[in-house]
Formats: sequence, structure tokens, C-alpha cells
Amino acid sequence: MNQPVAVAPSSWDCFAPDTFADQVTLVTGAAGGMGREVARAFHQLGAHVWLSDLDGAALETTAKELRTPAGPELAVFPADVADPSAVAELYRRIDERHGRIDNVVSCAAVITAAAALEMSTEHWDRVLRINLIGTFSVLQEAVRRMTARGTGQIVAVASDAGKRGGGGLVADAAYAASKAGVLSVVKSLAREFAGTGVRINALTPGPTDTPMHGSLSDALKERIAAGLPIGRMGHPKDMAAAIAFLCSPAAAFIYGASLNVDGGAMFE
Repeated sequence: MNQPVAVAPSSWDCFAPDTFADQVTLVTGAAGGMGREVARAFHQLGAHVWLSDLDGAALETTAKELRTPAGPELAVFPADVADPSAVAELYRRIDERHGRIDNVVSCAAVITAAAALEMSTEHWDRVLRINLIGTFSVLQEAVRRMTARGTGQIVAVASDAGKRGGGGLVADAAYAASKAGVLSVVKSLAREFAGTGVRINALTPGPTDTPMHGSLSDALKERIAAGLPIGRMGHPKDMAAAIAFLCSPAAAFIYGASLNVDGGAMFE
């Protein structure tokens, strides 16, 4: 096998700075990691961005980091996606302020790595409530509004574990099942709402170096990177750039798809 050539993280600098000018974008799971970079990308490309996460203090820190004096609006609304009433209130606030939503990116999730024989039903319930049912609630409210206007873009973040299965040191069966469910939800909604003007897609990241993987040792991260054809783990910027692409006019013919952004982990 050839020695991998160092590849820098992806960038959205190739997009016009007004790609999402005056559009309204919601990013869940925006307090850190991938969600923070997604929010940064949309904000730098002209969108008014709403940040949501369970961690209100971290959200405020992210907002201070991203906010610019002359830039588009940046709003913060802490919410638990596992609570449908909280999700509904989040959208009500967006409706009240803007009267529309153009892009929704669902990043909120938990990652777990429990051994199968040690998993409880409570463990499964927590993972599915946040990762699967929470994602569905976010997408459901988005579709409700976007179909009424006949336009909009939705991206749900899944995982390569949803295609390959879990059971390793990084992701367990509950996490893998929840992300497989996200992929199924995206396909189902895309099929049900085809022809409405709303584009619904999924992003399938491979191993990505985010705070969610903070418990992994440097040695394990090196092992994971060595097993990828591109020679490194993903960076949140890789995912943010791909999501910006999926929501942009450049992806107008991409629908009901799952885009692998995984450094070649699942290439065929």
C-alpha cells in the first residue's frame, strides 16, 4: 500500500461568499465539533444561522466565536431534540423572527461504545430517543414548513456505522442502529415528499476527530487513521464543507442520497 499523502481538511472557500445570502439556516448539535463548523460555514457564506444544542453555555461560547459585527444574524436557542415540544418551540421562534426556514442541518447526537452484553434497555432508549426520534422531530418540523413554501434543503447527519454496523471500540450496536434509522428516515421522507421542492439528503461521515470522540486515546486515533485510504481521520471542516455543498445550488439534482465523507472507509 502506498504511503498516504497528507491531505488538508476540506474548505468552503471555493463557494461564493453570498451562496446562502439572506437564507435562514438551523443547525442542531451546534455547540461544538461538527455542528459548530457547519454553523461557521453557513454564517460565513451569508446565512442567518440559528444554533441549537442541549448545552446552552457552550452554545453561547460558540455564538461569541462566530458572531461578527457586520455579519448575518446569529441566534441561540438551547433545546433537547429528544423533547418534541422543545423542537416545536425552536421552530416557532424561527417562524416568529423570520417567517421561513431555508436550510436545516441535524447534527445533534450522542455516540456510545458499550459492549453488547452489557447494554440495558435504558441505554437503547436514550440513544434512540436522541439520535433517531430527535432527528425525526427536527426533520418533521422542517418538512412541514418547507413543503408549504415549496422550497428548502435538509441534511441529516448519519454515520458509516449505520451502514457497516457497530460493535467496535468507537461505536456500539445502539449507535449503529440509530444511525441506520436516520438513513431510513431520510429515504422515507425523500420518497414521501418527492416533487414538493424540498431536497432531503443524508451525510454519512467516517471516523471524525470531534469532541464526541474525546475519550479515544491518541494511539487509537492513529490506528483508525492508518486504516483509512486517505491516511487521516475526518475533520469537522470536511463534513461542514460537504453539507454546504448539499444545501447549495450545485447539488440541485442530488435527492434522497447518502453522501459518504469518510476518507475512503467505504469505497467500493
